[in-house]
Amino acid sequence: MKTILHFDKIDRIHLSNPQEGEIAEIVKKYDFHELIEEDLYEVTIQEKIDVYEDFIFVVLNFPKYNPLIRKYYLNEFSIVLGKNVILTMSKYETNHISKLVEEYKQELAERDADEAFKISPYYILYKVIDTMYDKAIRDLSKSSKDVNTMEEAMFARNTVERNMLENLTIKKRNIVFLKHTFLPHEEILEELQKIIPQFYKEELDVYFEDLESKLGKITNTINISFENTDSLGETYNTLMTIKTNSVINVLTIFSVITGVLTLISGIYGMNVTLPGAPKEYFFLVIMSIMVIVCG
Repeated sequence: MKTILHFDKIDRIHLSNPQEGEIAEIVKKYDFHELIEEDLYEVTIQEKIDVYEDFIFVVLNFPKYNPLIRKYYLNEFSIVLGKNVILTMSKYETNHISKLVEEYKQELAERDADEAFKISPYYILYKVIDTMYDKAIRDLSKSSKDVNTMEEAMFARNTVERNMLENLTIKKRNIVFLKHTFLPHEEILEELQKIIPQFYKEELDVYFEDLESKLGKITNTINISFENTDSLGETYNTLMTIKTNSVINVLTIFSVITGVLTLISGIYGMNVTLPGAPKEYFFLVIMSIMVIVCG
């Protein structure tokens, strides 16, 4: 899918899971560097930032959730910044690009006279990353609520559900995935703050500092969620140990009772006379042992 918009002298292009012909057309029209062309054709999951004479090429990965398999996978964003063009190319479709376009149009309509910098590829880059970070924050907030719900469910029932361990494992796996997805972003944002002033003289530091702040919030939330999920896993293991011990105690009692009854039947089934004490005496001794053992 290809989307091309025009904001004053700026061309805003988005390609979603593009065909090679679409990439070739864009590369030729805007005369991208040959190394950028190679990177656009290559399927990679490695974050990077490359600087050329007229262009900046950035690769950032964002998580995309599949509710059917309850799993995240990487949605790679390749971004090319030029003087009058910004190209974003994603591996999978995302409706957040359409939302971003509408919000950006509204922002341009309401901008002040001294906000010419908002019609620039570099500010649009900020808006793209900002939109994806906002989405991540919303998803993490929902994930944190899910962990709290699991904790409440664990203590609300007298029995530990069999699928609780599966849910905890999936949740922990997803949190680890998110942690590794956003980990390289800090370095990319730092590099962008150093590089963009070489291409654009307007002051944009405050916006990329805002991105760093949101990234910090994302990573902190991920770390807290990981600790909560890990703690919940330990609680689950403790409850399972208690449950297992209870079952073992019951089985032990039944084993003792069965053993004593077997002993009694053996004594009374003997065809010999017991010297020195009546059989009733042995019966009382055995019953006393049972009382002591069963507690």
